[in-house]
Amino acid sequence: PSPSPHTPSSSHASGSIPESSHQGDKPQDVDAAMARAQETLSQLESSLDAIPRLHSANISSSELPMPPMRRKSPWTRALAIARNVALIGGGGVALIASHAFGLAVQLLSAVAGAMVVAYLGHRRGSLSASGAVVAFMVGVGTLCCSLRFAATLLAFFFASSKLTHFKEEVKAKLDDSAKSGGQRDWKQVLCNGLVPTCVAVAYGLVAGCVDVPLGPSAQLEVWRAKVLTLLGGAYLGWYACCCGDTWASEVGPLSPATPRLITTMRPVRRGTNGGVTMLGLAASVAGGTFTGLVFYLAGLVSPTLWIFEAQRATAAAQWQLIPLGMLAGVVGSLVDSLLGATVQFSGFNHETNRVTSKPGPNVTRITGMPMLDNNLVNVVSAAITAALTACAAFWLFGV
Repeated sequence: PSPSPHTPSSSHASGSIPESSHQGDKPQDVDAAMARAQETLSQLESSLDAIPRLHSANISSSELPMPPMRRKSPWTRALAIARNVALIGGGGVALIASHAFGLAVQLLSAVAGAMVVAYLGHRRGSLSASGAVVAFMVGVGTLCCSLRFAATLLAFFFASSKLTHFKEEVKAKLDDSAKSGGQRDWKQVLCNGLVPTCVAVAYGLVAGCVDVPLGPSAQLEVWRAKVLTLLGGAYLGWYACCCGDTWASEVGPLSPATPRLITTMRPVRRGTNGGVTMLGLAASVAGGTFTGLVFYLAGLVSPTLWIFEAQRATAAAQWQLIPLGMLAGVVGSLVDSLLGATVQFSGFNHETNRVTSKPGPNVTRITGMPMLDNNLVNVVSAAITAALTACAAFWLFGV
């Protein structure tokens, strides 16, 4: 009997493709797809090989069009230099005049001058709002007590602030604690300025807010001369240390040489606390010398030192203040580095790829113990340097 039309006896009868045929075609389809992919890759490789033969690939970097660079003309640079010289000269004349017309004018000028300095520091980004407030108080306490002390403070502040902006984008990549523009808050200003302001106020009370030479003087009692010599030496040592350390910290990380840890002389990463370079050491020498030079020259132009001819001659002969400031800058910077390598933590943050002063889960320790932060290290090193400089001045000027 013939098969029923509703019951196919074979796949051909129903018009369908046999299952075995499907299974046999699948490997063929995969092989065909792989062959097409291989052909496409070969074409892409040929295209890539042709790229170096393009005209644009044969153009050297010197032939590439460069965006126009805006260079300042010599006249613009000359005007900028002349403006800065005029500002410094005008400020110096105003400072001298403020100490030439009595204590009342001296105090009012101190308030006005401190307000200007705090405002400029905040406007230019060197001081935060809280830092500007503390800077105002530091300025008033210093400017009204001694022209020599005031000139030293202002020279340190403006010179160090200017140096902080030098290649700040490079230095910001080295340390987690770096701030744009080197902005200082109230803690930093207080740590750097509280002790020397107290020294300046004490000097003003003992000297009557006038400048006197270091060492014995016919116009002063022996005890008063001794106290003023110690206070003057301490003030010089404090800011010579701060200036030398600041200049070394701002310039040293830019050295092409690898920093070496001051305690072991082994190479360390740039920005590590306690790392020293020859460039940083030279910067500390320059900072200390600069402070000593300002301290010495300010004594020569102080109106209160011109009251007596003997005082003016004595002040002019005390050129040893310049090398004393240089030594204080170097010693202070080295003491700061020694403290930074031992009692201040330094580690490498693997998330930011920068050196940090704070321990953490992703931080590998480089050196130091987390006992003091950077502010306290600055205070301790400056205090040690100030004490040493005061003793050196006491011995040097024969009190």
